[in-house]
Amino acid sequence: MKYLYGLFLFLWIGSGDIRCENTTVLLTLQDAFKLAENQSLDALVAKNTILSAYWAYRNYRAELLPNVTLEGTLPALNRSLSAYLKEDGTYGFIKNNYVTGDLTLSVTQNIPFTGGYFSVQSQLQRIDQLGENHTTGYLSVPFSFTYNQPLFTPRLLHWAMRIEPERYKEARQQYLVDMEGVYMNTIHYYFDLLLAKVNLDIAEINRTNAHTLYDIAKGKRSIGLISENDLLQLELNKINAEAEIISVKQNYDNKLLTLCNFLRLENEEEIVPVLPEVLDNREISLSEVKGLAYHNNPLNHTIARRLLEARMRIDEAKANRGLKADIYVSVGYTGSDLTLPDSYRNLQDRQIVSLGVKVPILDWGKGKGKVKLAESEQKVVESQLEQARLNFDQNLVLSVYQFQDQTQLVHLAQQADSIARLRYDTSFQTFLMGTINVLDINSAQVERDNARRKLIHELYLSWLCYYNLRQLTLYDFENRKEIEH
Repeated sequence: MKYLYGLFLFLWIGSGDIRCENTTVLLTLQDAFKLAENQSLDALVAKNTILSAYWAYRNYRAELLPNVTLEGTLPALNRSLSAYLKEDGTYGFIKNNYVTGDLTLSVTQNIPFTGGYFSVQSQLQRIDQLGENHTTGYLSVPFSFTYNQPLFTPRLLHWAMRIEPERYKEARQQYLVDMEGVYMNTIHYYFDLLLAKVNLDIAEINRTNAHTLYDIAKGKRSIGLISENDLLQLELNKINAEAEIISVKQNYDNKLLTLCNFLRLENEEEIVPVLPEVLDNREISLSEVKGLAYHNNPLNHTIARRLLEARMRIDEAKANRGLKADIYVSVGYTGSDLTLPDSYRNLQDRQIVSLGVKVPILDWGKGKGKVKLAESEQKVVESQLEQARLNFDQNLVLSVYQFQDQTQLVHLAQQADSIARLRYDTSFQTFLMGTINVLDINSAQVERDNARRKLIHELYLSWLCYYNLRQLTLYDFENRKEIEH
């Protein structure tokens, strides 16, 4: 029957949200993982984050490729009066009455290693003089080569070629880390519901047993086999068991709603969590975990990216503190005539060269201060990253040891659970025969209930430790392969 429920649930998962009224659905932890991966808001945030990182990387790559543009004005009408200076020094007004249009086709390529860019352009301009003396003229630039080079400037695109690949690798691995975090959240909510269900089952069993013991005790009291105090204690146990049912039922409903909200399920059905299997003692060594974590964890790319960014800020501060210069060179051919074909004949040389200079005379040490600030920030970043690496190494060691110890704790909890249940059953039967007091059976019940809860808690920690190792290493130890999504 369990497998039929599992198949039914699988078909529902494939078609979307689970929707059914007044039904009970068995939910395994693996089913919860699939639902969380496909439907949870945490997974949706992780997927959109990596998508944003992908397009940011695509935009950076586009900066390295030639950019082809076509721009123009088609047309521009000017009917206005403009002031002009006469030969005698006075101003007069002249009437403008013309239509212009222009087109420019350009191919531009950035040069990362110098910080400049060059472009190849072709231009055409037409002007129509309106009015009684209507004339048309063309100005053509069939070909021009332009190079613009800022001197003593930070080469931002050159730094981007080193930083952006690290950022994208970091984002891809961080996405895998975030998805493992989704699984860890699923484990948390799933075991919260499982523990609440176990508490509800325990409360129902205790209520039934409390009624049974009280009914038997009334008969024993009538023949003097137990004291009035023991009878009153059993009656109090019965009342407390009824109150406990109400309390644990409220907690169960709360945990069920929390899990449904996380998995984005309709809460019209009652989901019954299935006790997960005990993880076997997989051979996971500290050296293996360290090797995988140093290779797969995004921390390595984070460190590389932040160090590069710190060095870039120093380079930028040094470049901005001193002399500034810009070289602009444009060479090509140009022509003009009253007709379009003739404007491409009898072309003349077109040469434009300019050198712009900006020299700071007195900045009161502001440029030097920015350099020192950037150098200090670099040292801070290096210290922070060194501490992050030490914390990461410590976390690796503790996580491996905790997982190895947790496997043994689960097996001990299983043994304690079996012994505690057997002891309670023995105490219950012994009470029925009248050879055990109420305090002993109460103690056996408490130990049985605590042992069951302890088993669930240790099993929860076991799964959490295992997925913590997966998150640190981005490695599937069960299937012996790197995690991919």
